[in-house]
This record gives sequence, C-alpha cells and structure tokens, in this order.
Amino acid sequence: MDAIFDALRDLTDTVAFVGGFRVFVAAVLGIILGVERTFSNKDAGLRTYALVASGSALFTVLSIEGFDAADTSRVAAQIVTGIGFLGAGLIFRQGANVQGLTTAAGLWTVAAVGMAAGTGFWGLAIVATVIVLAILKGSDRFSTQLRERSLRDLKWSVRLTVRDPATIEDLRALVTDLAPSAARALPDVGHWAVGSKKGDPTISLILNDADRNQLVPLFEAHAGVSKIRIQEHT
Repeated sequence: MDAIFDALRDLTDTVAFVGGFRVFVAAVLGIILGVERTFSNKDAGLRTYALVASGSALFTVLSIEGFDAADTSRVAAQIVTGIGFLGAGLIFRQGANVQGLTTAAGLWTVAAVGMAAGTGFWGLAIVATVIVLAILKGSDRFSTQLRERSLRDLKWSVRLTVRDPATIEDLRALVTDLAPSAARALPDVGHWAVGSKKGDPTISLILNDADRNQLVPLFEAHAGVSKIRIQEHT
C-alpha cells in the first residue's frame, strides 16, 4: 500500500501532472468565457478562448519548468506580445465604426487568466474570470442603454431637393403633422430652412433619430422630391 501511495505521490509531483492540471484549469476558465462570447454571437468564441487560455498557461509552465538556466520570465513576457499581434488582426474599421476591439481585449485578458493558472494562482485566475464575465454581461445591457440614449439625442441634417416650389408646402404640411418641432422656421429653433442649389428649390431639416426614421421613407416615396442628402448633424 505504501508503494502505491509513493507512486501516486511521485506521479502528482511530475511536471506533466502539475503543469497539465494548470493547463486544464486554464482551458476550463477559457471555455467559460468563450461560452459567453459564443452566446453573444462573436467570431472569437469557445474554441478560441479555450485555446488562448490553455496556450498561455502552457507557455507559462514551460517558462517556469523548462528553462532553468535562463530568465524564466522571458517566455511568459512574449505571450503578451503574441496576443497583441493576434488581437490586432481582429480589429478593423467599417465606415465610421471600429469593430473587434472588445474581442481583441477579451483575448488579451483570457491570456492573462491562462498565465495566472499556469503559475498556479488558481484563486486569482478564477476571480479574474468572474470579473471578466461580470464586465461582459453587465456592459452588454449598459452599452445598449447608452446606445439607445445616444440615438435619441442624435441629430441628422436632411436636405431635400424638390422639383418645384409647390412641393415645399406639401412637405411642410407633412412634417408639421408628424414632427411639429421640425417644421418650425430655422431662425426659431434651427430645424427648417428653404433655399436652393443649382437653381433647384431645397428644404433643409434637422431631425432626431426617431423623426428621421419616420419621415425619410415618406420623402423617398414623394414624387416631388428628386434628391435626398442625409448626414450626421454636428
């Protein structure tokens, strides 16, 4: 019996067992974070997060156990650089928006979780995972509310080019009925102005997001409107 306990003790003291268990814990924590990203319909999901976490843990274990004659922090330090390159490939610009920042930051953070697990700081790795989950889930709801509020406050500059002056009164009646504040004269509240461009009559409006969504389809369907220009009002 003592021989069996000694054999088990020797097995649990091996790098393969201890290091493998650390990598396993890192993979589990990466899966937990990856599941949340998968449910949020993100490109980098369960497999990506699990691989980054377990890979970071494995590099960390190797840096501690595999290079006795060298500075053991060097390999681990390169994980940060490597994840930086990986994250940079996920960030791209789409029009005025930048996509992929949260995904890149998430991979960077899950690599840190993997490093914590790789060094044996189980509590730190688990606490960090809980914090990251709280940020991702809490920020989804909070950012949605902020986005909805910003859209309510957003203003759009809309210029309509019409075919003849008579159309102006038809459109003014339409706007007065659906968005009364936008039909007031420009000197009053800065919403409505009549002008011309290249000899054609124009109407300039400043609409909030709700009024824009309501009125622009009607402008597009109006036979007297020949051109519509919409841009964000600053």
